[in-house]
Amino acid sequence: MNFDSIASVYDDTRVYDEDCFNAVLDFITARFPPSSYRKLFEPGIGTGRIAIPFAARGYDVTGVDISDEMLNVLSGKLRKNPVPRVTFQKADATHLPFADGVFDIAVAVHVLHLIRDWKKAMEEVFRVLRPDGPIVFLYTGTGSEIPDIKVRYRELCAERGYSASHIGMKTAAELDDYVTGIGRRIERLQDRWRWKIRLGIDKTLAHMKSHYYSFTNLAPEDVHLQVLKTIEHELTERYGNLDVEVDVSIQINLALVLPARG
Repeated sequence: MNFDSIASVYDDTRVYDEDCFNAVLDFITARFPPSSYRKLFEPGIGTGRIAIPFAARGYDVTGVDISDEMLNVLSGKLRKNPVPRVTFQKADATHLPFADGVFDIAVAVHVLHLIRDWKKAMEEVFRVLRPDGPIVFLYTGTGSEIPDIKVRYRELCAERGYSASHIGMKTAAELDDYVTGIGRRIERLQDRWRWKIRLGIDKTLAHMKSHYYSFTNLAPEDVHLQVLKTIEHELTERYGNLDVEVDVSIQINLALVLPARG
């Protein structure tokens, strides 16, 4: 699955709190300083919304993505504000065009759930990392999604016989099992970088209708529109209209995949 159709609006729908994000970058650069982990690889580099801040912290970032349009957005950013530490190319994460052990660290952001053969992608990332190289899974939060609406969307799709689960990795437990199964360990950091925002229901529904989020692409279009119509009706009954803002709690989580101790 690629994001060609929404590349121009992608960053606007994946917003995060700048203070929290900078605190996460502080944590990562202290734990894995660029002096020791300079060559950073990002599968699914997309528009560079993560890669560029890491490059600004002193990492040499190399990324791949399967979406031409996402990479075009990144290229436009780099033309406007050149960042010499960022390079990228179009490639599939399950077949990386790099030699073994050429990177020191990998950072992956909201990507494994989009890759059907995500274990093959993991194998490829480990292959291009040095033997002790960590993988940092960075979850930047729900952006402009309203989680309750997302849950209801999935429920209604399931009632109609269509799964709105992701095509790749579906749960954190799957990653945990995979990592321990290959003799590595995983360290999770949650509830440290949190904030609240107010989101408009009408805007969230418009984003969903336009397929701005991957989970809205898994049911046929007629089912997708039926489900959204049902949700609109339910929310109108609940709030009186759709021109309503609700509070949403968001946080950034990390999952660090590390060598086994000892």
